[in-house]
Amino acid sequence: MAIVGWLWADILLGLFAIFLAANSAGAAPSELPRVAVDPQPLAISVPVDGRALLSGTPDAIAAEQTRISLAVARKLDELASGRRVAIVLAFGVHEAATEGDRLARLATEGFAGGRFEGATVKPYHELAAGVAGTELHLDVYLYY
Repeated sequence: MAIVGWLWADILLGLFAIFLAANSAGAAPSELPRVAVDPQPLAISVPVDGRALLSGTPDAIAAEQTRISLAVARKLDELASGRRVAIVLAFGVHEAATEGDRLARLATEGFAGGRFEGATVKPYHELAAGVAGTELHLDVYLYY
């Protein structure tokens, strides 16, 4: 009578293993997703007016955002015509990390619609001594 509990546990474990084997044998192999992200990013650098983005008027900020998004769209048309954007890693080049993050966030707010529809845009900073926000570096991952 002392081994009845262990016998019961072993029977349940055996039935569980049989159940798993029976249910996984007939499963069809999963198909690869029809849309995948290219692991090789496109590197794009765009000059920006850091003063306009970081301390300008709302109209100046909007104008600079429009100019940046158009410049990036032209570059994408040259390098990868017709492909949609999946992920954008934006690096605002500045000597202060917080300002670089802010620069990248403000510069990429114009990335909406069109090729950027549904894309993930992440702003980061890139430290450079003596630089006050004159460039934006982008790593753009595209769908196949």
